[in-house]
Amino acid sequence: MKRLLYVTFACSLVCTLSCKRNNGKDVPEGYIEYQGELLKQTEPLRYDSNGDGVIDEKDKSIEILGTNLNITQAPDGKAFYQGSNSGNGGEGSGEGTGEGGSSNPSASESKVPVGEKLCYLDLEKYCTKNGGLYAFETTVNTAQSDVKTSISSVDANQNSIPDYIEEIRSSAAISSLATTYSKKFSKETEQALEKASDNAQISEAYLAECIKQAIIVALEEALYESSESVDITSVETVVKTRVTSAVAEAVNEVGMYEKIDKVKLAEITASVSTKVSEAVADHVATSVSTAILSQYESQLASGAIQKVQGICPNGYHIPSDVEWMIFEQALGMSAADLTKCGETEITRGADAQVVKKMVDNFGFNFGGYASINGTYAQRGEAGVYWSSTTGTDLKGDYVWVRQIDTSYSGVVRFKMYEKSGLSIRCFKD
Repeated sequence: MKRLLYVTFACSLVCTLSCKRNNGKDVPEGYIEYQGELLKQTEPLRYDSNGDGVIDEKDKSIEILGTNLNITQAPDGKAFYQGSNSGNGGEGSGEGTGEGGSSNPSASESKVPVGEKLCYLDLEKYCTKNGGLYAFETTVNTAQSDVKTSISSVDANQNSIPDYIEEIRSSAAISSLATTYSKKFSKETEQALEKASDNAQISEAYLAECIKQAIIVALEEALYESSESVDITSVETVVKTRVTSAVAEAVNEVGMYEKIDKVKLAEITASVSTKVSEAVADHVATSVSTAILSQYESQLASGAIQKVQGICPNGYHIPSDVEWMIFEQALGMSAADLTKCGETEITRGADAQVVKKMVDNFGFNFGGYASINGTYAQRGEAGVYWSSTTGTDLKGDYVWVRQIDTSYSGVVRFKMYEKSGLSIRCFKD
């Protein structure tokens, strides 16, 4: 009996030291209680919020709840948003396909209900383990048309092109970048060409101008391939091709072509075009990631950003597409991978093992999803998460989402057009 009393006292003492009281309940340290669910508060993750290239105590932290939501009410005990067509998928939908793999039916045909929590195979045990699955309108707790897409996608002028892409596309930015790297590599190119042609002369200034124009043309081509992302691989490839041609043409124009060994010429053009293209691609990648952070922080400081709480607890919100990118970059995702998008981009962040960090340190799981025809898929294989960033393109209305998958090495970023049921993660305000 005495031993039992000691054990009881010890357990009580542990709870007293490690638990906090919330509405009469004991809540373990490091968790919050929300509608009867314990949600883990993960360690703050610093990111380069001031853009100085160093992450230190001067920078801000991003914090997320390390548990998928599993609730049946909106904040403060209110009912879920029901939409104009309660129980049938809410307001309109776009065309195209999403994770379900079938063409998108009209909203009235969708079997993913607005205003309800779905459990995988309709079994509560799966909601307890993996969290609930929710329609987008339920997630943001309003109609999709009411979500401020221009703010959540950092598109201040509302032209459907993110500001960070417009910034790097500007004539001034392209010209400055081209000038920098044409000057950097023109001298060594001149020396290599003259040495290989028995000291035939070619002007360094002329080479610099030729390389500069090649870079400008290449960037004007590569940076306009998409208004949703910047393909760094394409930037590097196009710049390399253009610079190779530009140097060869410059050699021909000054009458050096007949005086130079053709194998040596090929080696020189390959070398300079590789150096230039790699430097330009790295510069573009860094510029884009810097612009994403600086524009986000600027709008945050000015109060222009209105975060979407949705059905997250008070003090938390549904992350925007840009906030997802900030989180991913803080986990080590390279600047080159950051804006990649599309369901075929399955290695995004793989080199930094971003998915492993999400699962190991932030409690992400592979809870599956509910498709628009009412079926469930890929529990234990895929986890698909809403953002608050929505918009409309030629295919229809969409929402940016993230997917992790046991078959993929990276985090997939793509547009979801269908009224599917996906998981929810909450970021701290």
